[in-house]
Amino acid sequence: MNKFILMSSLALGSILTACGNGAPVTPAPDAAAPVLRIVSPLGNATVSPGTGVQGTATPLNTGAGFVINLELVTRDDTKVKVREATVGPGTTGIRHEDLLGQANPDFPGLTVSADTDLIKPDGGLILKGTNLAALFNVAGTDDTPGPGVTVWAGWHVLESLPVGVTGFTLTASVKDETGRITQDKVNVRVKDGPRTAGQDLTPAPTPVTAHATDDVDGPEVSLIAPRVPTSISTGPSGTPPANTGSLFFIQVSATDRSRAGIGVREGLIFDPTKIANLKTGTVAGPNSFYPGLELSFDVPLIQPNGNRVAAGANLAPLFDVAGSEIGADGLVRTTADWVVGGSLDLPAGKTSVTITARVTDNAGKTTTTHEVVGVSAVVNGQDLTSTP
Repeated sequence: MNKFILMSSLALGSILTACGNGAPVTPAPDAAAPVLRIVSPLGNATVSPGTGVQGTATPLNTGAGFVINLELVTRDDTKVKVREATVGPGTTGIRHEDLLGQANPDFPGLTVSADTDLIKPDGGLILKGTNLAALFNVAGTDDTPGPGVTVWAGWHVLESLPVGVTGFTLTASVKDETGRITQDKVNVRVKDGPRTAGQDLTPAPTPVTAHATDDVDGPEVSLIAPRVPTSISTGPSGTPPANTGSLFFIQVSATDRSRAGIGVREGLIFDPTKIANLKTGTVAGPNSFYPGLELSFDVPLIQPNGNRVAAGANLAPLFDVAGSEIGADGLVRTTADWVVGGSLDLPAGKTSVTITARVTDNAGKTTTTHEVVGVSAVVNGQDLTSTP
């Protein structure tokens, strides 16, 4: 017998018998491998089917209208290739609709698929199993304590579900630079009855006035991202050059606890004309697409256009996307995302930033939440991940 074959056979036999009864040994899990989690929609949440019909073009606001958000936690110094990006003038974030089915060049290790077909607003069909990563809108990163970072990516779903689909499974996976793959799945239900758009889960936006004190039955408000404990990049001092900035991800979740409705126009909600600007004479106002949302920092924000937004000012008009789903409790949950495209102007010696989020429903009931994050030694958020 060939000596190599004999030695290989003996080695294999010792491995098999080491387990007892000839059972193969399962390699120990890599304790430092990245971990991926689908944070929106929630497991067993219900989404609208949308009203899209294959072969017929429909308006953009008639789709399923929910948001898919991913949280990737790396746990060692191995990086993931990501270009952090927000929606803004001259940019569509990380979305590459023309590359549907292919890798997203801004997040090439990401793969996302559904086990159902999807109907595009133009009436075209996306076959089940297609890689949907190129449709994502935004990506941002915060600096997890110790080795590793937390990468976030978000997508507002414009597409509709075919007639007869009562549920589906979303599967997401990410590969890091060493080839390690992490995966997560979530089962999603589809609202039965007449085919309605996600927009129908929330009333039309109307002016609301927040209270100085919170209401016990106001919306349930959570800052899902950035992940605590964490640190964020400040961005370069002064006006951030192109492809730089703080670039961390914020996700505000608001559950309509009183069933009064939270007025939102699902989809892209970027409304920059409502940010105060001394140069243009613009007066601050609420986000026209989500007037009940307020978000502020306790430090000024310098936008890429050079505008300096004061500490405490409402930054909600800069949010990127919003969408809604129905939780297992039957209450509507609205998710809004923003990747901070600008630099934070921290006073000397300040080592933390307080983020304040407030949501007011259509009955005028308000809830506020606060989150304190540290300041990363990495100034440019783009440097927390490697360049694709």
